[in-house]
Amino acid sequence: MHKKILFPILVFLISGTVFARAASLVDGKTLVLYDAASGTLPDPSLMGYTAFPPDAVSLTYSDGVTILDTTPVGMDAYAGWVSSGATVAGFPIFDRTAGMQVNFTLQLESETHDNQSRSGFNVIVLDRDARGIELGFWSNEIWAQNDDTSGGLFTHGEGAAFDTTAGLIEYQLTLNADSYTLTANGVPILNGPIRDYSRFEGFIDPYETPNFLFLGDDTTSAQSRVRLRFISVTGTEPVVSATVTSINTDLPLPTVFSTPTSTSTPVLLPTSTPTKRVVELCPSGWLFVLVMVGSIFLITKSRGRL
Repeated sequence: MHKKILFPILVFLISGTVFARAASLVDGKTLVLYDAASGTLPDPSLMGYTAFPPDAVSLTYSDGVTILDTTPVGMDAYAGWVSSGATVAGFPIFDRTAGMQVNFTLQLESETHDNQSRSGFNVIVLDRDARGIELGFWSNEIWAQNDDTSGGLFTHGEGAAFDTTAGLIEYQLTLNADSYTLTANGVPILNGPIRDYSRFEGFIDPYETPNFLFLGDDTTSAQSRVRLRFISVTGTEPVVSATVTSINTDLPLPTVFSTPTSTSTPVLLPTSTPTKRVVELCPSGWLFVLVMVGSIFLITKSRGRL
């Protein structure tokens, strides 16, 4: 039984409630998703966050970083952030042939797992073709999740011994053509082939989502406490095009009156009442979310830990 039973639903709840907004691109290709210098938690319009159960995970801002802690209730919790081209306007295109990268600064304060193919903190990066890599972080190792061609879907792949607890570390994950490279404070520590996780089948399948990024705990077989300071993504700048409809100049132009006719009467349009809600769901939409949460609970109870 793979860890991916509940994670797709988690991703659905995140991406389904994120309001996409325009964001400025740095140098035309790099988008800063989070900088703890802002003094706040990550902006949900750039990084959609959710946790299940909601009260079982601790998310705080303290001492200049965001702290994500899934350890309070053991391993029975999910939590993390999703960002993608589908949820964030201005999100760069992840094109491996042109080169792409994700920069993130974090410290893994603690991590425990009861499955050698699971980890309490994970980073998933998928390119425009939904090919990429998932990396698992332990306290003493960073390693890749395999696919069918590299050792079996979601099994422990190549790894590098590394102390992820030694303070805030600047990581850079680069995807280029058919391989990836991870550096830590500028030093290469891990590389390997790009993976294809598309054989996974689930109700909602994040592994077939192009231009996709996830950071967090996506398994009930592990837990972690992480200090996060910075995240940015670099790729190809999205091209925004507009279609201009041609105008037939042979048609007569409408007559313009300089003054209103004597019979014209102004009509007052009803004024809409402003609302503070950014996203509104139909009544059945809220029921659907509740059903999804209930389904997660039932699956967890019936299948036990993954």
